[in-house]
Amino acid sequence: MAKIYLVRHAESLANAQGIYQGQTYDTELSERGKSQAQALALCFEHIPLSCVIASSLKRTMQTARIVAFNKNLSVQVEPQIIETNHGDWEGKHKEIIIKTWPWIYRKWTRFPSATKFPQGEHFLETQKRVLGWWQLFCQTVDADTLVVSHDNIIRIIVARILNRKLNKIWKFHLQPTAITEVSVTKEKIALVSLGDCRHLGGL
Repeated sequence: MAKIYLVRHAESLANAQGIYQGQTYDTELSERGKSQAQALALCFEHIPLSCVIASSLKRTMQTARIVAFNKNLSVQVEPQIIETNHGDWEGKHKEIIIKTWPWIYRKWTRFPSATKFPQGEHFLETQKRVLGWWQLFCQTVDADTLVVSHDNIIRIIVARILNRKLNKIWKFHLQPTAITEVSVTKEKIALVSLGDCRHLGGL
């Protein structure tokens, strides 16, 4: 059996400001985010990891590198688990988005499976690339692995594991550096825990 730890990146500067990042508005971790990543690294101090994987964006790479450094591991970049391309929403505050694209934003919060971001991805495209990677990864993973990715990406994977529809992804919450543990055997892929953030304390 292999364990996969799916982790949302620590708080970024844009997260703290309420700004949508997507793929192009690529900000670093906030000071609180750096503290969250250090708390995450301490959480994995006594958990054996053979591999650390992350998307290529600053917020995921910084989070992953803090954990990997403590484990004397390098970080492997996986392009398929990058955040959704939010198109024209990227770099804009949530309030601006709600005012400018009210119908699209309302659809995003209720029916993500039907949402096409202006000049960006359709969310079904995100789902297709993420689950394509996930299926292959689960077929080959043979050691405990940390995967640092994004809120939307982890939600897509969790929905598949639980056999839930894509429109149900907002039914749970993922704090920055929340840990979702998955066990993988030849017979079964199972969710062990979802969004564990006990390591954060007051962070």
